[in-house]
Amino acid sequence: MDRIVAEAAAWHAASDTDDMDWDGLTLWLEADPRHAAAYDQIMLTGAIIDDHRETLAPRIAMPANDEKATLPLPRRAKWLGWGGGAVAAALVATMLVPRLAEPDPAIYVTGAKTRAIALNDGSRIELAPYSRLEVAGRHQDRLALAGGAWFDIRHDPGRKMAITADGLTISDVGTRFDIQTAGAGVRVAVADGKVKVSGARLARSIELSGGRSLQVDGRTHIAQVRAIPGEQVGAWRSGRLSYDRAPLALVAADLSRYAGVKVVVADAVAARQFSGTLVIGDGQAALRDLSRLMGLRLDRRDNGYRLELPPR
Repeated sequence: MDRIVAEAAAWHAASDTDDMDWDGLTLWLEADPRHAAAYDQIMLTGAIIDDHRETLAPRIAMPANDEKATLPLPRRAKWLGWGGGAVAAALVATMLVPRLAEPDPAIYVTGAKTRAIALNDGSRIELAPYSRLEVAGRHQDRLALAGGAWFDIRHDPGRKMAITADGLTISDVGTRFDIQTAGAGVRVAVADGKVKVSGARLARSIELSGGRSLQVDGRTHIAQVRAIPGEQVGAWRSGRLSYDRAPLALVAADLSRYAGVKVVVADAVAARQFSGTLVIGDGQAALRDLSRLMGLRLDRRDNGYRLELPPR
């Protein structure tokens, strides 16, 4: 595991360079589930360092006879060139952040049903089916999501919440928003308030306000910001899935999670885009509607369905 953490730190550090190998990062993340988990932890460590910059700065001291009395923290945790790189930065964060008692992370996992989660400050989260959420930190402000969730976070200017999801970090100070992750990509949609999204797959941080959404394609890494009606944000909670030019592979991943039908998409049609609304009360009916609207063949398989081009 030490090797994986070191590799994750190296990839994170390289993300700030002009010759970053984005395809290589994607292959590394997909090669082993532990890789994405380690990368998320490295990103969380960066958020911790940022949050405690004022506390850490006076404590990172050089010997008295050294020309440099202190080693200043970077404007934000860039990792390279500071204390020997990302691994050293993580070590500094571990050793020097005030050792206040911190509870073990709370881990929530869902099966076919959703789960309501209440944080101590009154914030509420609805965890989607077949999803996993880890809540860490004394103030429950470091979260890691795999799957989908709706967040209703209480406004607190003194707290910076960081949620990692498939290589992205979503920072929030109080708003309502939805996050969805799948192999086909990551989506963040804001109903009201504002969030900041950052990560190695993005050329720069992106701020989203109410009525805006971000979609990062899992294959091409192309990020698109679009308008979204407020009632469509988190619409899965009321039995609807709404899309605006979404890749078919992403729609299929949603149907597998929310409609209870396992569906895969042939490579030849995975990038086709779908716009519209599917009602997911009857998963098989929603899948038939999708195949009809897209002009595709729905093939029944032993363990689910496959969407593919119709025979000529």
